[in-house]
Amino acid sequence: MSDSEGVIELDHLSKDEILRGIIFVFSILLIFVSFSSTETTFGLFALLISVFFLSILFWKGPIAVEPKYLFDRYADNFGYYLDKGEVYLCKSFNATKKVEKVLVGVAYNFFLVMAFVLPIDLLFQYLTRAENSLLFYQKFITWVLYVIESAFGIGVYIRGEHSTVLSYDDMIDMEIVAECTGLHETVFLSLLIICFRGVKPMVRAKWALCAIIFIFIENLIRIISGYPLIHIFGFSTWDKFHYFWWHTGQFAGIMAPLDLWVMVPTGKPDNKSVGRNYTG
Repeated sequence: MSDSEGVIELDHLSKDEILRGIIFVFSILLIFVSFSSTETTFGLFALLISVFFLSILFWKGPIAVEPKYLFDRYADNFGYYLDKGEVYLCKSFNATKKVEKVLVGVAYNFFLVMAFVLPIDLLFQYLTRAENSLLFYQKFITWVLYVIESAFGIGVYIRGEHSTVLSYDDMIDMEIVAECTGLHETVFLSLLIICFRGVKPMVRAKWALCAIIFIFIENLIRIISGYPLIHIFGFSTWDKFHYFWWHTGQFAGIMAPLDLWVMVPTGKPDNKSVGRNYTG
């Protein structure tokens, strides 16, 4: 078909682009391997290898490309086949009116997001079910908390077999287990944003990064708040606050940036993906 009819020939992923995609996914998986390492040396090594692969992929090297280019190429190719699925469903349900197509599209895209996010989320929960399943990252969080609280003059030091226990001069000890890291919420929220179709890939990537930073800071505040709360209200009140309110609040914290994401960037015309009518 001609360009005048608004149809563009789909440029399928080349072997080099597929290789770049594999390297990118492998680098992300290496970060998880690093965070879950029981040995600090191996964790640092895995993290450095991941940074190395990402640098030769997006910074300097024979296969280096702009992140925008790679993300756009994958978005175009995956979008082509996903759009074909949506068109097929509309035909199957005889959805001819605009409102019918919108309803089918919403249901279809919701199913796609859940089909992608839920298995990864459940797998992550299964792999991190043990208390020290994210030991390298737990040590990092413990160290960050120690530095912040020490800067405020709080008498605290790190102890424990795995160096994940914050021991206070005037309060009970706090152990940072895998569940305390907020990494599960981080993965869940960033995946929801990345899977949001209709928005430019780089916009999704930037907001996913913002979500990661937001949850990291929010989680630190959540843990640090334990010190003044215990001194003001006592341990029993803090215990209820920690295990009920903050635990539930973590998921409320997910909804806040997600709602902001839906209302702000997705509503701006400049952030919307350019609609293209591809032919295979």
